This record gives sequence, C-alpha cells and structure tokens, in this order.
Amino acid sequence: MSDAAERSIPATPRRREAARIQGLVPSAAALGWVATVAAVVPLLPEWCRTTADAATEMMRHWLVAAVREPAAGQTATTDLGGLIPPTILLPTAVLVLAAASCGLAVRFLLDGSAWRLAHAAPDWRRVDPLAGARRIASLGTLRAALVNGCCLAGIIACGASGATPLIRLLAEADLTADASRWLTAARGMLLAVVAAAAVVAVGQLGMARLRFERRIRMTAEEFEDEMRGMEADPKVRLMRGRRSQTPAPHTDSDR
Repeated sequence: MSDAAERSIPATPRRREAARIQGLVPSAAALGWVATVAAVVPLLPEWCRTTADAATEMMRHWLVAAVREPAAGQTATTDLGGLIPPTILLPTAVLVLAAASCGLAVRFLLDGSAWRLAHAAPDWRRVDPLAGARRIASLGTLRAALVNGCCLAGIIACGASGATPLIRLLAEADLTADASRWLTAARGMLLAVVAAAAVVAVGQLGMARLRFERRIRMTAEEFEDEMRGMEADPKVRLMRGRRSQTPAPHTDSDR
C-alpha cells in the first residue's frame, strides 16, 4: 500500500500549527502582490492628474537651483522640508495606503492571522545546506521552473495583447496626443498583465494548497501518537480537569 493511500486521516490543528511554524504551509504572497498592483492600476490616472502639475513645478525648481551658482562667499543650502510638496505627498500616501490595504486584506483572508511572537524566532533546524542543495537539484525544482516559465510566457503574451493601443500610439509618434489616451492605453496593458497574473497566482495557490493537504494527512499510527501527545499535554489535562469540576446544569427530569 502506498504512503498516499495510508494517509487518509485529516491533519489535526496541532499538526497544522507545527507545519505553519516550519513554513510548510503555502502562502498567498503572490496573490497579495497581484491585489496590490490591481489596486494601484485604477488609481494611477487620477494620481497622475493630481500630481502632474506639482511634479513639473518641483522638477523645474530643482533644475533652476542646480544651474544657478551660489553667491560668492555662500554655500548652497537645501530646504529639506520643501523637497516634495504636500500636493505630491498626500496623493502618493493615499495610493500607497490603498495598495497596502488590499494586499494585506488578501493575505489575512487567505492565510489567516499568524501574529505570534514565537513565529519571529529563527528556527535553525530549517537551515540545512545539504537539503537545500538537494532540493535545488531535484526533479521537482526543474518541473516548477518549467511551469513558472510557461506561466511567465502567458503573462507576457497577455501584456503584449493588451499593449496594442499603446503600440499604436507609439507607432503614430503623436507626442501631442491627449494625455488621457496615453493613460488609457497604459492602463489597458497593465490590467491585462494583472488579470493574467491573478489567474496564474490563483491556480498556483490552489495547486499548492491541494498538494499540501495531501501531504499533511496522517496515518492511523501518526494520529494515535498525536492523540497520546495531546493527552500528555499539561494544558489539555488542566482544561479537562476544569471541565470535570464544572457542575452540570439541572434539568426538569432531575427534580
């Protein structure tokens, strides 16, 4: 009987937590980055319109200050508080906050909250150069590289397909075209890339979670050992002792 057939019992919460601490649980990091970019793309045109004039004026001020020679006997000083005006800082802060919120929301929704101080401690058992070298030279790494290469090619193909309006504008060499046309063309290309990346990230996360669930399942012997370990846990015995000392509620049949 194969090992996969013997592992027919779902993993206990204790085994899942141990796998999470060891870093074996697949995370939705790629999907979180996709969500971050997906939140930025719709806001980019408005951000550009809001900050374009201020950015132009800031660049003009920097160029004039760089060309102008300081007066004799004086040293050039820079006003650090006026380097980036609030008209650029505030919209940029809103954009970054919205993007970070979307990315973190996806991570919390799919990965859950793992904010524990014990998770920040380094686990030196995972530092094994020989195991890392074997993993790099394994067939699974080669297969993953091929799959990721195909996924990257698909994303590039979708981006090239969505970049048709932008390529048309570049071919026309019409630099006097309305800025909204350039922004719309660029946003279309970015949306195509984000959509393809989202499909790839969801597919890879689903396959990784499926493989993890199969790998973490337990045999009957492992389940028995896990139950005996929980019975010997002082916290479990204390909780059971408290439950046994709690009086049962009276019912009408007891009267």
